[in-house]
Amino acid sequence: MRYSEPNLSEGGRVLRVFGLKLKLLTIGLAVALGGAAASALRAQEVEVESIRAIVNDEVISEYDVEQRLNLILAAAGGEITPEQRELLRQQALQNLVDEKLQLQEAAEFDLVISDEEVEQTIGAIGQQYGMPPDQFAAYLERAGASLNSLRQQIRAELAWTRLVRGRLNSQVAVSDDEVQNILDRLQQNAGQNEYLVSEIFLIVDSPEREREVRQTAERLVDQLRQGAPFNVMARQFSEAATAAVGGDLGWVPQGQLTEEVDRVLANMRPRTISDPVRAPGGYYILLLRDRRKILTVDPLDVKVDLTQISVPYPPDADDEAKAATKEKVAKMAASVSTCDDLDATTNGLDGATVSPIGALRIGDMPAALQETVETLEVGHATPPIETDNGLQVLVVCDRDEPEVNLPTFDTIEESLRQQRLSLMARRYLRDLRRDAIVDYR
Repeated sequence: MRYSEPNLSEGGRVLRVFGLKLKLLTIGLAVALGGAAASALRAQEVEVESIRAIVNDEVISEYDVEQRLNLILAAAGGEITPEQRELLRQQALQNLVDEKLQLQEAAEFDLVISDEEVEQTIGAIGQQYGMPPDQFAAYLERAGASLNSLRQQIRAELAWTRLVRGRLNSQVAVSDDEVQNILDRLQQNAGQNEYLVSEIFLIVDSPEREREVRQTAERLVDQLRQGAPFNVMARQFSEAATAAVGGDLGWVPQGQLTEEVDRVLANMRPRTISDPVRAPGGYYILLLRDRRKILTVDPLDVKVDLTQISVPYPPDADDEAKAATKEKVAKMAASVSTCDDLDATTNGLDGATVSPIGALRIGDMPAALQETVETLEVGHATPPIETDNGLQVLVVCDRDEPEVNLPTFDTIEESLRQQRLSLMARRYLRDLRRDAIVDYR
């Protein structure tokens, strides 16, 4: 029976009966798959020495850990040292322990994630890699991982997200006064920064784990800066509620996050990854996707309608001929005052072509060009830009400044609700860890 909403009353709890024998039979992958797909798998006999952990009577085998490690490595890419591999192996084991706890807790409330939901999520992840499902499965297989390991992770992630919302959402209180105070503060702070942020959060739940978690965070930063997809890594590693959406926090005003995180964001450039940030509860890794000013038009958000003038160098031109061509083009660019009849403006420049580019956001242009275009008035042109085959001039034909509005009441309320829900989810998982019987081998 497909799950819709969890029965969260005490009467809705069910007692789990585990028939685990210490001989030991595990059906780890079958548990991950569930339903009819699970019955297709044969129970796998596991030698006692291959067990890595027992979580409330459920086994995590060395095979499970190896599969998850390979999945992490496939997501991260790049070469690693033996020491780094061992750190990632420990993280893989911790992830599997947490997933067991999350799935066990979900089972207490009769919460079931359908195979269809799991497969849809796998398809979406494959699309992030630009692969259809069959190619994505082959990619994982080449990396020594399997779809079964990914299915288990996704099933736990979906179940945990739904459980947290079902159990805790009603406990999150956001008053009208709180929302109105933020609206008032936004108006008072017009011109201050607002950040578009993604996060990875790693919990430090005991002093003994401080060094281990720090090293894991540093390793993740290295992989992210080498090109590993942030949203994929957030799904694999983050222990925040935002892991389910690839770490996306959305737009966050300055001062709304912790002091430690706020201080780091203030000094970051867009599209960069932070070093590990120690804050209450653990380590953050931040991706600053963009920034803007509150209730102020950010120059990078302005769209400009551009037309390009291209002028080739004469065939076999030496440096002197190129300099002469550049001087002519510079004079032409300085004379431009309108986009009307640019063809006539370029008369006398051999081989010159005029091509409309269309509307572009300044922030999406190469950094070297942003400052030049940002200050250009409509109808004016840039100085000549040298290319491999000649020179280019860009003419601003129109500017479109976006309208700036206060966030809606509902938007702020939802942002506050999600922040508090994320904190409660971390405490929920911490309590499950504290109360669990986990035997590491």
